[in-house]
Amino acid sequence: MEALLVSWTQAGELMQDRWLSLLDVIGDDPWRLWVLGSTVTIFSVYWLYAALFTIMDITNLPRFIRKYKIQPGQNEPVDLAKLWRAIKVVLFNLTIVNLATSWGMFELAYKNKNSQDVRELPTFKRSARDLVAFVVLEEIMFYYAHRLLHHKAVYKYVHKKHHEWTAPIAAITLYAHPLEHVLANVLPVALSIALLGTHIALAWLIFALAIVNSMSDHTGYSFPWSGGSVRFHDYHHAKFNYNYGVIGWLDKLHGTYRATPEQKPPMQARGKGKTVKRKTKQQ
Repeated sequence: MEALLVSWTQAGELMQDRWLSLLDVIGDDPWRLWVLGSTVTIFSVYWLYAALFTIMDITNLPRFIRKYKIQPGQNEPVDLAKLWRAIKVVLFNLTIVNLATSWGMFELAYKNKNSQDVRELPTFKRSARDLVAFVVLEEIMFYYAHRLLHHKAVYKYVHKKHHEWTAPIAAITLYAHPLEHVLANVLPVALSIALLGTHIALAWLIFALAIVNSMSDHTGYSFPWSGGSVRFHDYHHAKFNYNYGVIGWLDKLHGTYRATPEQKPPMQARGKGKTVKRKTKQQ
């Protein structure tokens, strides 16, 4: 136990030293860290992750990966003209919209509550607490924002844009109307971090994890190691009216949860042994 505590302490000290070294290079001005640093972090993680899957979507290679496609035959290969139109929207959201929203959140919350002692990293215990609380808060805010975007008075003007891709791919994860991007993509994460008073270094890690998780849910692939949310959200793109959340807690509470075809066997017609297809009303 003593050796474990020593290793734990040494790991913390090493991370603290690395953080101070980084701040010596980029500076410790809170505005620069929260606004520019956050925008660059999200942009970099997004396109590094998207690049791998976009190459696969364009080339259809390697072949053995195709067996993991959730909707076989869709985007094989992807329509390049449609992809480029989507990428231009994503670039706008990741730069102009993210920069403006980050600046606004900084002035309203991060400047005071989240910018104390930026040079001192939070403890492991505090970091673990923030991560667990973030998962709960973000799920709640995203679910209800997403449900709102599916309301008939809003859907065709805002959220329909994202649902143009009934078979999603990684690069279009943030293909959305700017209003949707702020309401459903940015604010659930940003407000959760503001409420928790999360340190900027941990906030960058949360941004990266949130981006990777959301993009994994849009890749169109379900690998043996993929989480359940991948097929869960892909089914939402295919059927529209189910599986609004990430984890599924609130979907089960509100009756909007639907198991994916892989999770639930098809109904069999009595005495005929024929599969009865479930029809879902699409918006």
